[in-house]
Amino acid sequence: MTTLEFRIEPEVSRVRFLRADIRERLEGLDVAEGDIDRLVLVVDEIVSNSIEHGATHRSPADVLTMRLTVESAFVSVEFHDSSVPTSTIDELLALLAKCRSGIPPIDNERGRGLFLIDDGLSELSIGAGEHGVGMQLRGRLVRETA
Repeated sequence: MTTLEFRIEPEVSRVRFLRADIRERLEGLDVAEGDIDRLVLVVDEIVSNSIEHGATHRSPADVLTMRLTVESAFVSVEFHDSSVPTSTIDELLALLAKCRSGIPPIDNERGRGLFLIDDGLSELSIGAGEHGVGMQLRGRLVRETA
């Protein structure tokens, strides 16, 4: 088991560096290219959405954290954004329930990213972060190829 940790400044320009860093570090762990592609897509969606939708309540000093734990059968994904208010977590949970009842409508601006995240990860959960601060998102990518 190997755990990779990433601290991300909440700026859109930093996301491409995160994608490249994740790709490089997972390749070094013999994670299959298809699994890496799915993880990079999911992580990009999580972080990009957090940056875009969190701009109104984020302070300049906030840092996002991402942890990927690579095991033989899966890769666990854990994301924390300390600036997310409880009301936003409630909205995300309601959107997640809609996503799980079918594909969100194309003309709906909300929920498509969450649909992609839920489709890419099994056991997706969203809740309050440690000590009730911010938001914690967790899920697993089942490794289809080794």
